[in-house]
Amino acid sequence: MLSFTPDFLQNPLLCTGGFVKVQAPAKINLFLDVLNKRNDGFHDISSVMQSISLCDELELSPNSEHLFVLECDNPSLPLDETNLIIKAARLLDQEYNLPHGINFKLTKKIPVGAGLAGGSSNAAAALLGINALFDLAIPAENLLKIGKSLGADVPFCLTGGTALVEGIGERITALQPHPPCCIVVACPNIFVSTREIFERANVAHSGENEIFGQANVARTDENETTTLRRKNFLQALKTNDPTKIACSLYNFFTPLTTSIHPQITEIINRFKKLGALGAQMSGTGSSVFAYFQDESTAKTALEQLRHGDNIKTFICTPIG
Repeated sequence: MLSFTPDFLQNPLLCTGGFVKVQAPAKINLFLDVLNKRNDGFHDISSVMQSISLCDELELSPNSEHLFVLECDNPSLPLDETNLIIKAARLLDQEYNLPHGINFKLTKKIPVGAGLAGGSSNAAAALLGINALFDLAIPAENLLKIGKSLGADVPFCLTGGTALVEGIGERITALQPHPPCCIVVACPNIFVSTREIFERANVAHSGENEIFGQANVARTDENETTTLRRKNFLQALKTNDPTKIACSLYNFFTPLTTSIHPQITEIINRFKKLGALGAQMSGTGSSVFAYFQDESTAKTALEQLRHGDNIKTFICTPIG
């Protein structure tokens, strides 16, 4: 049975202006491989995801007009029905007939469109926050089902921690907690089209084998390779040694994205020259994260990395 333990600050007395605040952590992909494109157009993945201490904060309070109103300190975000927070509220209202409308106040720290699942984490925070605000006692499995309909990363964002994520993001297996370490996240001012990267993934997976009618053989080889890569990474994770974990980071999308945006490769290489134990891209980009031996080395690298460049940087830790 799944259980969620989000970080809440709550005054649940609705009659006295009750509210709920939920932390919405970013995620990074410590391991990410793509298996195949499904008949429904989605891709099966195999990924180890990790929540980190870089968080947005979502405050929820009821309103009497049964409206869902969102405000945010980042003017670039849409506040209408296209926002996943409002979509999450609509879905819960359809399913559970919420007793009040909700005022949402979102404080953004996670960069938008950086492969850190900021939007998905916000949606998960909305689902968890509404459940707590109105004491709905919605089972975890139901929240996961609704989360899946909102986006592939939402189910993981509902559970958080360290987890093996498979399928299209709906199959989640909790792993042992990540050991404490210092992680620097760098987000260049680059827009990465996830759709374009997945289209390139289709080409990378097919290649000449599709032309010569050997797709099934190629797919078997690819799946065996993924299994071996994943096994090696999970073994590194079990050592509880950040250095071994950092040396085992893997992202299928990195060469695809960096072929379009070489600046990402430059950031990865600069991290390594500045003493990183290992560095890798998260998701389809554009963010890059790097492991460091200690906070002092991380701070030095952070200052040198962002000097003169339009790069947002954060020092983070893994959270569970």
